[in-house]
Amino acid sequence: MRFAPDVVVDLTPLPGVGELPFSELLYGLLRRGFEPGASRRLLEDTNARLRRPLLRPGAVEDGGPLVDDGVLFPAPGPWGWVLQQGGARWSTRLEPEAVPVVADFLRAVARAGTLDEVRAAWPFDAEDFEAALFRAGPPEAPWPEPSGPGLYRREHASLLVCSRTTSVLVDPISLQRRLPHMGSVPGNLALEALGAVAITHGHTDHWHVPSLLAHLPRRDTPVLVPRVPRVNLLTPQDFSHVLDACGQAVQAPAWGESRRVGDVQVDVLPFHGEQPAPDGPPLPEGLRSWGNCYRFDTGDFSCLVLVDSGDDPAGRMAEVVARSREAHGPVDVVLACQREFLAPFFGGLSHYWAALPWARLRGLYADHQAGRLRSSTAGPEGVAELCALAGARYFLPYANGFEGVGRPITDVGWGDGEPSEAVCNARVREHLARRGAATEVVDWTPGDVARFERGRLVLERGLGR
Repeated sequence: MRFAPDVVVDLTPLPGVGELPFSELLYGLLRRGFEPGASRRLLEDTNARLRRPLLRPGAVEDGGPLVDDGVLFPAPGPWGWVLQQGGARWSTRLEPEAVPVVADFLRAVARAGTLDEVRAAWPFDAEDFEAALFRAGPPEAPWPEPSGPGLYRREHASLLVCSRTTSVLVDPISLQRRLPHMGSVPGNLALEALGAVAITHGHTDHWHVPSLLAHLPRRDTPVLVPRVPRVNLLTPQDFSHVLDACGQAVQAPAWGESRRVGDVQVDVLPFHGEQPAPDGPPLPEGLRSWGNCYRFDTGDFSCLVLVDSGDDPAGRMAEVVARSREAHGPVDVVLACQREFLAPFFGGLSHYWAALPWARLRGLYADHQAGRLRSSTAGPEGVAELCALAGARYFLPYANGFEGVGRPITDVGWGDGEPSEAVCNARVREHLARRGAATEVVDWTPGDVARFERGRLVLERGLGR
């Protein structure tokens, strides 16, 4: 069974500062050009509408943070459980002891073969059960079943890294229906052979608890997650605590540590980039989007999964990649997003501005107006640099959205009017050529499989083609 394509499902600790209108404030500050008087009035007017003041209008004089410490480092909130279909919505707050019960239900839906099995696992009153939420079987174009070593491209940033005996799934979000086209993600999950799941970071297009649980029929299948020294505005959940509450085995290795998953060597690498600014002074200690990049070595091929990484005040991915090559040699494949995030004025992360002090925001706004604001992610030029530093033989784009199995990505901004993946690939090729790098850029789509035969990458097209 699987959830019907129009069902939104969520299970998550609720944010402690959910009432703060981050997007509205960001666009208000941009409309006012960060002029001090007008910006102060906006902050004062917003404070007056809130149940308690969370903003610091005085920051426009002292240059400090625009939000109070309770926003930067929020207290944990209660758990919430949501099922929504059209105008019908089932939602409740959960006591801690109820969280593993709902988690087991989400696991059961993925394994159920009949509606009666789903009904039997339903954790609430029988009269609340709605059969319309579920449907049998996967869509017409399923994911290819794992059949030997290779890289299996799935939705957005999800990859199945397969060796000869096991597999590691990266960033599954198959049930994240708040994102476009996700209702068409196949439901055939190849559950039993999964050796581990690896999570890169906590943004909603990479971390979604119901999607994760749907892929984990066994509670003892380990999930590798970023270590979170302190929950904060940029990492509002401690991944280990969340999965512990769900009864799921979890490991949070530090940057630089390694793990064995069957015959796969997993190196946990720092995640630099996609922070509120690519450079400048550091943020207060602990205020960070905590994440991991990964290097996988299966024996048949090796790859670097670099996600949305780039530069930030704490470090550069170029240095991380160079150290990985020095320690373990060149890789066969680099995988990375090609989208450029002009932080902190990027609408997809509209709360990031609140992590920066007023003085820094005004400086970044001036850079933005002058056209010199740097991207916190690598973008096509940075990807070429990372491929060259890694000694990569191939570059495979990913984490650029999802438009269906076998369908090319026509907008790496997932509908925001950005270039297609093919255009971004062409730009990467241009930058590689300028560097004299030999990395080959491969065009592929979700549902495709990259295999390695006698050292060469061979692409198998997915069933949606």
